[in-house]
Amino acid sequence: MGDSYERMVQHNWRLTNVSALQTIEGKGNRSIRVFAAAEGIFALKTFDPALPEERIVDYTGALVYLQDQRPGISPKLVSTAAAGTYIRHEHQYMYLMEYIQGRQLEETEEDEYKLGRAAASLHRLRGCPVRANLNVRERIADMCKRFHAYPFKSEYDRIIGSLPDFDALPQSFIHTDIGPHNAMMSAEGNVVFIDLDDAGEGSTVIDAGYPLIAQFVRFDPHTGEIRFNAALARAFYAGYFSMQPVPGLHKELLFDGAVFMQLMYMPCYGESGIMPMWELLAYAIRNRDAMLKAIG
Repeated sequence: MGDSYERMVQHNWRLTNVSALQTIEGKGNRSIRVFAAAEGIFALKTFDPALPEERIVDYTGALVYLQDQRPGISPKLVSTAAAGTYIRHEHQYMYLMEYIQGRQLEETEEDEYKLGRAAASLHRLRGCPVRANLNVRERIADMCKRFHAYPFKSEYDRIIGSLPDFDALPQSFIHTDIGPHNAMMSAEGNVVFIDLDDAGEGSTVIDAGYPLIAQFVRFDPHTGEIRFNAALARAFYAGYFSMQPVPGLHKELLFDGAVFMQLMYMPCYGESGIMPMWELLAYAIRNRDAMLKAIG
């Protein structure tokens, strides 16, 4: 075999007739290399050399937990020849998992309903030994340090101060970035979550609330006006609550979780994205009651 990665995968995972199919570059110096082998099709995920080992332990630990507790809701991790969950090769940590054949979920009512049910299935899992990479207290402390030169600073701080203690609310297994972009419809017709590297035990309220603003409140690409996609939101949460994942998880709490995530992501799109992100948040807060009524 001419490709060094092909040889490396064949050696470390004891696969046969390995051949490279494609490489998918991701964020933060992460990449996924897809290989065909006699045993099936697999995806090798590699990480930035600066990634500490404790993070790769968490990443693979969350996948192992999911495949033990809810088989099929995430890609299956492939054990190494040494019965491990990951290796270090040329200064990079990496792990191998099954490649999900199917299609990415789309922003349709049918897919959103199925995604909501799958999210609820995740949130029924409690007691994962891996903590999600979403420390609420640390994130709020970071939020308070931002945007001193912006005209919305006082209102921004007031919103942060109004948030509940998420750590005192229901905890479960969470994904941290639920959306059609992070889910596949398998060839068997099942929703499979992907990109689970920050997943683990965390705030159910934040994870379930996240799509309410981040996915369903957007600028209209044609008019530039902000719109709430009530139909898609209603479909997602109808699917979610059809599973009754967490007793006492009220819609009002989901809105608080959505606000937290919007605040957290405000600086993630650079200086030019700050005011648009704030406008989306302000719109959602003004229309809170109508949004909650729309999702049933």
